[in-house]
Amino acid sequence: MSANWDYIIVGAGSAGCVVAEQLSAAPGIRVLLLEAGGPNDSRWVAIPKGVAKLVTNPDHIWAYGVSQPRGDGAAVGEVWIRGKGLGGSSAVNGMIWSRGEPADYDEWERLGCTGWNGEAMTDAFRRLEDHGLGASSLRGAGGPVGIAPKIFTYPLAETMVQAGIEMGLQPVDDLNAATSDRVGFYAHNIRRGRRESAATTFLARAARRPNLRVVTGALAERLIVEGGRVIGIEARVAGRPQRFNCSGEVILSGGALESPLLLQRSGIGAAEVLRTAGVDPIVDVPDVGGRLREHLGFSMPHRLSRDVGSNRSFFGIGLMRAMAQYMLTRGGIMATGPFEVGAFLNLTSGDLRPDIQLYLGGYTFALGDDKHPVPLSSIDRQPGITIYGQLLRLTSEGSIHITGPGSDAAPDIRPNWLSTEADERTAIAAVHAMRRYMAQPALAGLIERELLPGATVQGDAEILAAFRRLATCGLHAVGTCRMGSDNRAVTDARLRVNGIGGLRVVDCSVIPSPVTGNTNAPAMALALRAAGLIREDRRRLRGSA
Repeated sequence: MSANWDYIIVGAGSAGCVVAEQLSAAPGIRVLLLEAGGPNDSRWVAIPKGVAKLVTNPDHIWAYGVSQPRGDGAAVGEVWIRGKGLGGSSAVNGMIWSRGEPADYDEWERLGCTGWNGEAMTDAFRRLEDHGLGASSLRGAGGPVGIAPKIFTYPLAETMVQAGIEMGLQPVDDLNAATSDRVGFYAHNIRRGRRESAATTFLARAARRPNLRVVTGALAERLIVEGGRVIGIEARVAGRPQRFNCSGEVILSGGALESPLLLQRSGIGAAEVLRTAGVDPIVDVPDVGGRLREHLGFSMPHRLSRDVGSNRSFFGIGLMRAMAQYMLTRGGIMATGPFEVGAFLNLTSGDLRPDIQLYLGGYTFALGDDKHPVPLSSIDRQPGITIYGQLLRLTSEGSIHITGPGSDAAPDIRPNWLSTEADERTAIAAVHAMRRYMAQPALAGLIERELLPGATVQGDAEILAAFRRLATCGLHAVGTCRMGSDNRAVTDARLRVNGIGGLRVVDCSVIPSPVTGNTNAPAMALALRAAGLIREDRRRLRGSA
């Protein structure tokens, strides 16, 4: 491990795997990929519905505690989870292939991220995709990531779509190919009944390349800085300290939570935050760990009046039948993600871009004594249907900061949920919209009652209080190492960390404003574009040498 690597990539998630594969395609470039988790070789990673077995398993999940008042003065024991192991969150997520909208990326460019616009990102998405609906001006075919539309359907799922149409939403075959208020079946990054994680689609292609080394169980502690440049990494591999040297660039791909923490532990961040945590500042970059933006979700489970949902497929004889069907055919309900139907709506935004995303599935989770849904492995034994909404364009900003110099010090995460009047209005509007959806004729006759927040919660003040108490993190954090052209930005538009050489950040932390949808596909597209920028800069540097 004493080799002097051309590139060291920290984090083998959605972005890191793409960058590692792209850079190692050139035989003369030595690439080291460090991943703190394990190989993620469990069969449950490959089985799409296996997500329920993964999200509570510490072998596959990092858990981050968030203790922050939700408005009534009481702290909520909130936990944010992220994927652990090769593939990162792409190995444990819901596999929804949601690209955001071109206007999202045009906004990035307006915010000072030159070259990051709708046209450029659409090109990156098309290069990634092998879409089951075939190529178009917006979709790709023949790319490395298999995208499967409408994998599994059943009568209640079709009824969910019909209810959206009755509500006035445009029915579409491809939710990524329209920008209006719309409804349809989600596409998933699944191929022939198996999850297409970043590891299986990118690292698998590069596995036999002698110039790529992948090290698992490698927890990065801090960057090694000399003469204003990063020259390596200090890490713990299988619990033992180790140093990795780099003659080119270190690329952080730890995600919106871990990348800013590693920068801060290394002395790169807001000087006051670092000193408070016992770290000597090397470079004062004010927005490291700040400007955190997230999606906030609210789940509304309903009891069905008759057994037309899918709850019965997740326990007892029903589960055995579903697993047998999957093992024999790679099909059925186990071959798709947690939610089949999706919708995008504009509720309060003046520019008419969607500000809420809906997810619908024909099942419900069991409810705990506090009326919170219990972990994903606990399915309600009674028939149900769930509508889950995420607020996509929150204006509230939060932060994640280190509390000590070592990786064992728990971070201080403050999302500042619903801290603006605009976000409060959107939260209230979202609940009203989800209730309208479930009251459409196609569904109304099937619904026995609303389980959460419940029929007694009617006034706007009551709805907002319930939202504060029951809302959950959308798992789509961005902005903590945001790119931009102002003097507080963490990276420039080529993803180079400001104020220090030999260091880039390539993951969702650089995204300067939220995307209209899930972040897994945007992370891969961003990484694909970033790898091109890195190669361009390498050629330019070598040409001038």
